[in-house]
Amino acid sequence: MKLNVILFFLIILITSQVLAQEVTVKGIVKNLPDSVEFINFSTNEGYHYMKINNGKFEFKVNAESGKDKLNHAYFVLTKSEFPSLQNLQDALFDRSEVSWEKDPIAILIDSNQMELEIDAKEKLALIKGSQINKQNSEMQKLSREKRKIYEQKILPQEEVAKWGLAENLKIAQKYPSSLLTINYMNNLLKDPFMGAGLKQLTHGSLDTINNLIAEIKTHQLPDGSLDELLKNQELVNNRYQLKAGIPFPDIRLSTLKNKEINIKDVLNQADYIVVDFWATWCKPCLAQHPEYERLALRSKKNIKFIGISVDKQVDTWSAHLNNHPLKYDNFWFGDDTSNTLRDSLGLNSFPTYMIIESKSGKVIRAGFNIDKMEEVLATLE
Repeated sequence: MKLNVILFFLIILITSQVLAQEVTVKGIVKNLPDSVEFINFSTNEGYHYMKINNGKFEFKVNAESGKDKLNHAYFVLTKSEFPSLQNLQDALFDRSEVSWEKDPIAILIDSNQMELEIDAKEKLALIKGSQINKQNSEMQKLSREKRKIYEQKILPQEEVAKWGLAENLKIAQKYPSSLLTINYMNNLLKDPFMGAGLKQLTHGSLDTINNLIAEIKTHQLPDGSLDELLKNQELVNNRYQLKAGIPFPDIRLSTLKNKEINIKDVLNQADYIVVDFWATWCKPCLAQHPEYERLALRSKKNIKFIGISVDKQVDTWSAHLNNHPLKYDNFWFGDDTSNTLRDSLGLNSFPTYMIIESKSGKVIRAGFNIDKMEEVLATLE
């Protein structure tokens, strides 16, 4: 019994030594202002700082450097000496000398010997031979670019967020076997607002996300790393799932001449009705109108293209169309306070395209991108 206890503690001791190995993190700082004298380094295991010597630094820390989990750490360059992590964090949040928005330079510890080049101006760290840190630097750089665009206020916040999401997904696509990609995707799926600054994901971005997850699944990854991602994917797809094969709701629409009609009056005009759900506040919706109009003008006689606006105010919708007329019928459904479209069709984002078969009154296709429109239309008889 005593021997078993001794063996047990030896295993624990050996395991802890394997996990918490000594890691050397060293490098140079370029574009270093004369006022900056100290480099502060925080890891999961502790806090370290030193005076920069001729632009060089070196830390020896105990840290996990395995490939099966993310081990985050960060640097902060300061002119003052901060003897404890609490002192540094207080300064970051007080913004007295440094600020948490722009000064932390994040890295991932993935090797026992790490050589870095820190850019004090750009607040980025380049790590020799580390793919995950290369990805991390690209994501940090994008985050700073997005913040600058926010501050300049040249685009609406929602548009900046959508641009940032698209660019982050492009970066993730370059690193499909990275744990950082999986971590980013999990955060995005669990909370689109915290992950990308968006209240909800569009069907276009969900297509990209689902394609990326399909690619991720083809790579060898640590056991269990995919479980949470696949669970979050299923939950999100169920929440945003557009419903096909069900009757289109019996809704009433307003025309530009302020006449109210039933959707059945529209269904009687062709064998198939293509619907574009949009709003004047949705920039991607407006950007796709010229292509949608081109397709509408070239469509077969048995296919009718329409637009249905979900703008809250009918005057906003009508004013836009008076200034930007379109050559296909447009209708206003209005402020859907009863959530008819969401509950009956799963409509959560815009633009969304659907095809209704007039004879049955059922939605037969939903949620495809406009660049797939011609391909989808070719399948109709």
